[in-house]
Amino acid sequence: MATAAFSASTSSFRASQSAPSSYNYENSHLTQLPNVNIPFEDLRKRMNDFTLRFDAFLEQGRKRVLNEHNDFKAKLSELQDENKQTRTTITTLSSQLTTQQNLLSRELAEKQEIQSSISNLETRQSSQQQQRDRLRQSIQQTQRQIENKLAAQREYAAKQDSQSALNGPELAWWETYLGLRFEGAGDESLVKVVYLFPAKTGGAKSSAAADGTREAVFELKVPDSGSQPYEVVGVKPKLDGDRVDKVVRRLNETREIGVLLKGMRVLFAEEMK
Repeated sequence: MATAAFSASTSSFRASQSAPSSYNYENSHLTQLPNVNIPFEDLRKRMNDFTLRFDAFLEQGRKRVLNEHNDFKAKLSELQDENKQTRTTITTLSSQLTTQQNLLSRELAEKQEIQSSISNLETRQSSQQQQRDRLRQSIQQTQRQIENKLAAQREYAAKQDSQSALNGPELAWWETYLGLRFEGAGDESLVKVVYLFPAKTGGAKSSAAADGTREAVFELKVPDSGSQPYEVVGVKPKLDGDRVDKVVRRLNETREIGVLLKGMRVLFAEEMK
């Protein structure tokens, strides 16, 4: 049945192909082209103008790009030079900074040393001021002591002068009574007492004076104040030291010069018999 249907359709196609065609192709819009008037000369001219303008545009662009490239290279070179100068400046500034830091460190060390010296000087000055104050106090105290001693010496000298005025007649009496004289010994604190004895019969004349008398001498150290002891510092001819000390002790106990003069006269008389 399928074969029969296919055969029928084929037959109808063939019949349609074999039938004469009555369609007019000349009047068909499929076979007719539009009538177009194209101005080729104007188009060519416009293309040439466009080409010239485009070439000029390209040339200007090339020049602009070249100029920009040259400007960029110049600016880049300037930037490189500036960068080099900046690096050199940074290196110089770094070196100067290091130098300044070292200088600052030295100045700080010197400042600390100066401050330490100032502190030491202030301490030394304070110590010297304290020492000066102590010395002033000591000097003032010494001056007061000296003034007190001078006043005591003046008082003692006045008493001695007064006593000398009173003792003058007494000393003259002792000189006459004991056959002696008072002489200076080259020192204000020493008094030389010289006893005179008659010449010894048949004795050596070498020890006698021109008039034939013999001399016996002792030196008495007079104290500066009434509380200090008398001392016999020289005797000629030589006497027994213990006996001389005994006479001096009696003098210091009694403070009477007659005790000494009489006691020494007795000792010399015994020695020069």
